Amino acid sequence: MEESLIPKLDNRWLTWAAFVEETKRVGYLAGPMVVVTLSQYLLQVISTMMVGHLGVLPLASSAIAISLATVTGFSLL
Repeated sequence: MEESLIPKLDNRWLTWAAFVEETKRVGYLAGPMVVVTLSQYLLQVISTMMVGHLGVLPLASSAIAISLATVTGFSLL
């Protein structure tokens, strides 16, 4: 039988301990997803910032290339 995430309570009120336990369980699942999403976003930001030091034209072209890669390449991953 599957274990429920929130334990059954007699008085039907959610306790602080049950809330903390639920948050820990969800955090174990959501933590890696948050790290991957932030890493992908920061990769694009850092790349844009580094190219921005080269000039306006390289910055514009890299911004277009990064947005196209985001729409086509990262969505396939």
